[in-house]
Amino acid sequence: MTERRPMMLTRGWRDMRSMKRLFAETEAEADRLGDREPGAEHLLLASFSLPDGTARRVFERLGSDRDALREAITRVHRDALAAAGIGDTTAVDTALRRPRSGPLHLSAPAREAFREATAVAKAGRRPFTGADIVRAVAGVEHGTAARALEILGLERSDVIDAARAEARG
Repeated sequence: MTERRPMMLTRGWRDMRSMKRLFAETEAEADRLGDREPGAEHLLLASFSLPDGTARRVFERLGSDRDALREAITRVHRDALAAAGIGDTTAVDTALRRPRSGPLHLSAPAREAFREATAVAKAGRRPFTGADIVRAVAGVEHGTAARALEILGLERSDVIDAARAEARG
């Protein structure tokens, strides 16, 4: 029992550092894209910032990358605004770019994806990884992240399978 405790503490500290990095980058991605509330798509982009590199490798396996994902997300946002009759997004972008203060408030799908990712890692008795985040976000059936994956020509089930394979090592 005493040998497990230090390992659990080490994993806990590693997870806390990863969470801090992930949440800071999630918020930064929302700011870069001019979104008020960080969503699953921002969490997905932020997964690339984790030092384990698994999110990047998942997308490489699938023939894509972070830049293509960001562009697909931007396209989804642009298409949604155009469908709402907002052709020039300059005013909207400026209005949404505000300094953030206080705690991070993720959208409901982003919170659920994060919970799912950490639960999978905990069940496997390992630190959570970018691949866990990718898998969990790809499991979200509707929303910007799902549409962005579709624009990239990626099947959600293929993304989930690639992320599972990467998380196993």
